[in-house]
Amino acid sequence: MTFKSQEEKNQKYYEEIMYISSNYYIFKKNPKTKVHSLTKVFTLYLILIFILFISFLFIPKLYAISVVAFLLLIIYIYLLVEAKYKLREYMKQQNSIIKIDETGIENTHKNMTSTKLYWDAIEHIIINKNTISVLPKNFSHSAIFIEIHSKEETLKALKKYNKLHLLTDNSNKY
Repeated sequence: MTFKSQEEKNQKYYEEIMYISSNYYIFKKNPKTKVHSLTKVFTLYLILIFILFISFLFIPKLYAISVVAFLLLIIYIYLLVEAKYKLREYMKQQNSIIKIDETGIENTHKNMTSTKLYWDAIEHIIINKNTISVLPKNFSHSAIFIEIHSKEETLKALKKYNKLHLLTDNSNKY
């Protein structure tokens, strides 16, 4: 089964990919984890660290904690800027072709094979709010992400190839 993914310029799709990629170990251990926007998480951390910095700045005995909080604030500002830059770069990518067959799942960009995961290398297939994440068993393979608009085609293919046991549906959490 072959279908075209429609991820071009879809910010929510790419934010989910960034969150899942940066928290890969968590999703590997617990595929029922809820996905958040990575930029919103960074913004929340920035606010909390800023409050920590300001509150300890006026307590002389805890001035060292304020310095550490300030350094964390600078690091998180850098990470937020980097995440925003990567998000803009991801959104420039064109749509891809997803092929699901008896051997596995293949993601093709511009007539070149980007990623192929064979069924025995796949640990989880997780349906989230904006993505379907195909997570490999080990780190020698790359994860494949499919846009949620292709959910029906993906479910049909998984049923056809008897791979529904790999599926975790988190779409009801949102």
